[in-house]
Amino acid sequence: MTAYGRRLGAAAAQWAVTHRVRADGWNVRYREAGEGPPLVLVHGLGCSADYWVRNGPWLAAAGYRVIAPDLPGFGRTEGPKVLSIIQQAYAVSLFSDVLGLEPTVYLGHSLSCQTVLELAATEPERVRGIILAAPTGDRRKKRLVREAIGFLADIPREPPSLVPLIADAYLRAGPLRWGRTWLAGKRHDAFDAAARVRAPAVVLVGDRDPVVSVHFARAMTYALGDARLRIIEGAAHALIYDEPAGFNGAVLRFLASTVRAARP
Repeated sequence: MTAYGRRLGAAAAQWAVTHRVRADGWNVRYREAGEGPPLVLVHGLGCSADYWVRNGPWLAAAGYRVIAPDLPGFGRTEGPKVLSIIQQAYAVSLFSDVLGLEPTVYLGHSLSCQTVLELAATEPERVRGIILAAPTGDRRKKRLVREAIGFLADIPREPPSLVPLIADAYLRAGPLRWGRTWLAGKRHDAFDAAARVRAPAVVLVGDRDPVVSVHFARAMTYALGDARLRIIEGAAHALIYDEPAGFNGAVLRFLASTVRAARP
């Protein structure tokens, strides 16, 4: 077995164990693996830390401390009926404080890209870089209808093995919390937050994503300023799961240029 294979095996064993930490009244469940510069993975709407099963161990084996919390109200972390994007960013900030994280790279998927944007805009000293995977935040009219149609169109494009992960998380969250959080995301101005971000960024989008178009991802990249766009071939909206090799590779390239370059 190669050295990387041994590291991957160790990281997978670490990732299989869940942890809990108290953050301002929330008993946050999270997964963690690896050692090195920290990388926080923030799951998308209705999901949980379990969603990163094809990413966490691989990124950790490459030399990073990878951490993925269940946001309050989702997964196995109890929470209120709804948290706004600003409140979600605050929850991630509290979680990072409790773990004593140094300036960190934050990776969000889908709706949580707006959470990561808000965190980077309001607490720049906390953020070394951001990774936005299939970011939402469309400001056009009928955006709710467009996203709803996109979500439905995305279902047959995803691997069948993703269904149990999504179904379990969605059932735990409940349709009311899911719907209220989705609507809260529509009230947040992602482009305003992006304009205030000063950290380097990369925007990742699948070329088969019916929810977030390449055109929109490009507009978000321009709004950020210090950002690059990477298109993951063959990926739909759940690019972190259906094309993990391309996704993980793009993440590692960004980390290598952002985190490692900042260290002596």
